[in-house]
Amino acid sequence: MMDVEKKVVSFSIDENDKIPAIYVAEMFQHIQNILYSICDHLEGNAPRPKGDFPQSVKENCSLVITGLKTGSIHAQMQIGDIQKGLFEAQTFGERSIDIANNLLNLLSDNDIIDIDTLNPKLYEIINNPHRLNRIIRDYEAIWPDYKSKFKVNLRFGKSQSIRLNPLRKDFIRSIIQKPPEEYEKEVAGRLIQLRVDKKREFRIDSPEGMIDCQYSPEIESNIISSLGELVRIRGIMKPTGGKYILNIQDETSLVALDNLTIKNFKKDSIEKQLKEAIPVDIAFENEQYILSNDEVGLLVVEQNLELAFKEAQQELAVLVAEYLDAPEDELTEGARKFRSKLVNLLE
Repeated sequence: MMDVEKKVVSFSIDENDKIPAIYVAEMFQHIQNILYSICDHLEGNAPRPKGDFPQSVKENCSLVITGLKTGSIHAQMQIGDIQKGLFEAQTFGERSIDIANNLLNLLSDNDIIDIDTLNPKLYEIINNPHRLNRIIRDYEAIWPDYKSKFKVNLRFGKSQSIRLNPLRKDFIRSIIQKPPEEYEKEVAGRLIQLRVDKKREFRIDSPEGMIDCQYSPEIESNIISSLGELVRIRGIMKPTGGKYILNIQDETSLVALDNLTIKNFKKDSIEKQLKEAIPVDIAFENEQYILSNDEVGLLVVEQNLELAFKEAQQELAVLVAEYLDAPEDELTEGARKFRSKLVNLLE
């Protein structure tokens, strides 16, 4: 039976006088942004200096109001995701709520009074400085200060409601950093759309989507020889023109690959990590990608690697569900062996 409480977020605002509607609306928006940012991180999307969140993030973590009491405001919301996790796995929405609660517990812990103690604990939860900074900004925005007339309580999932202590406001504000100008990133995919002019640009069609890249003149020949091939790129993401571009400087930043791998599978918003990554052979014919793995029976044809990997993950999820749900005594000997192989792939 579905545990609805895992999907619930609520807050209350206590004040003897009238509470402005704009204040309540901003509270909704900042809580929604916290969940979007966390879900964006869980999906493996690259942080962006600005801009909207992907549609998949919105589908997994959008909040809908399920109750609203006026006077002193009490609002209850629930993520719109109604999927149930396979094998008791959490959906992205449920995981986002858990992470939001863990961050809130750390930020509200009165025993933590210095940044050097708090930061490592925060990075254990969200290990990307740009992403973490954006999330903390939203927490800081809803946190009342010592001058505030409002008493604010916040609750994520099945946890206890937490009163936001106004005396923590300045400390939380001190944690906020200027968004990092650059950070390290590794991406695997097919090298496409090469330019050899002064801009020295190329793109990687990857399971994460299209990644824009720049290279130094010294490795131009390496880039040219890799055009159309599968590669792994390591470099520095730098903000340029409202987006991040991956910069690589030497030949060690680029490695040729024989295949790509699937490390998890998901159906809709459901994710399950694999014990061992599944290698996937990739062919590019007639402007389409053909992904295959004969051992587990995967075969996908799509226009780009992001769509192809999502389809392959969904196929794998369906295979696992079908074979693990079926009574073992009703399976043929070959089907039982295949079932065992699928079980061994799971953590």
